[in-house]
Amino acid sequence: MKKLLKKNQNVFVVPEDVKGALSSKIKKFEKNILEICIDKDDMQYYSSKSPIEVFTVVDEGMLYFKTEIGSIDAENNVLSIAFDKKNSEILQRREYTRIDLDKEFTLKDGEKDYVCKFVDLSAGGMKILTDADLSTEKDYLIEFSLESNIPIGCYFKPIRVDEIHMKNKPAKKVVSGRFIALKNIDKIAIVQFCFKKQTENTNK
Repeated sequence: MKKLLKKNQNVFVVPEDVKGALSSKIKKFEKNILEICIDKDDMQYYSSKSPIEVFTVVDEGMLYFKTEIGSIDAENNVLSIAFDKKNSEILQRREYTRIDLDKEFTLKDGEKDYVCKFVDLSAGGMKILTDADLSTEKDYLIEFSLESNIPIGCYFKPIRVDEIHMKNKPAKKVVSGRFIALKNIDKIAIVQFCFKKQTENTNK
């Protein structure tokens, strides 16, 4: 596992009181203890023994694990956390959790904005319902938010476009596609959101 985690590696930490991921770096990794540098402004979200989720992008996909904060060096803005290989997962692109989602977002086609609706969502892409005539030859600028008000922006590449007809209503398009130029921190936020929603649905 030391080959996956190394000094100065970018990691994304989701504290208990924050709905999005916060970007950090590994300062030290020794004997299964990670020391993570935290931005001074973000230190307010962390407290000793509080649970956190940790993500980092590796060659095999995405390393994910849950743990709790062991100690905090407030003077140097460093967290110490334990890493247990048995409680970690490697999330490959094909294994990203996909969830149904009833939410609207904005898609831009040149100068025109369309209000579209999610059908489902994963960290790799989404399926949407729209009035727009989207081409599989183009990429479209999109913007949406999850539970927080922090917008996620990237491009959407349509892969498949189907038309559905509803009685006494204009035809709609169901478009499946993938994300282009999605920032790692936004990908982590989507993964974390999908995990949470899947767990909620399983426990209903």
